[in-house]
Amino acid sequence: MSRQSSPLLTQQSVGLLLSKTSKATTVGAIAWKSQRSVTVGLLQVRTVLPELEQGIIRIHIRWPAPSQPRYQYLIGGASVRRLCVNDPHPPYDGTHKHMINPLGSEEDAYQPTDIPAVPLAPRVAPGTYRAILEAFAGECEVSLGEDFVWTEPGRRA
Repeated sequence: MSRQSSPLLTQQSVGLLLSKTSKATTVGAIAWKSQRSVTVGLLQVRTVLPELEQGIIRIHIRWPAPSQPRYQYLIGGASVRRLCVNDPHPPYDGTHKHMINPLGSEEDAYQPTDIPAVPLAPRVAPGTYRAILEAFAGECEVSLGEDFVWTEPGRRA
């Protein structure tokens, strides 16, 4: 089993989670927490699936490389989808998405076409992280709830 997987995530449950059947919706505002040179944003997700009803979308920003954020859709602490923006690791030379493979020990990955481009730079334009969140959530079939509130991440002084 992959280090990102969970016994709750079977091929069938992942299929349900990533479909409109799950009725996955964010709950409340994104909560940012900063520690040293890392800021993490957490956004609660609820579904109608009894064993998989609570999830999180996590955004991980390292301030030495703010144009290389990582996004994860987590259920029960296990990663259903991950997005690495401008983050090369073999065999990908830039932005790519990881998908868990409940039947295997490794994750599948591919280069997406739906993620807004982020120039490699020491600063990221306001609104960019939200635009990426919206694209990522859309692919995961997670809708933004009526009570969704976005705030831009910031580095603590």
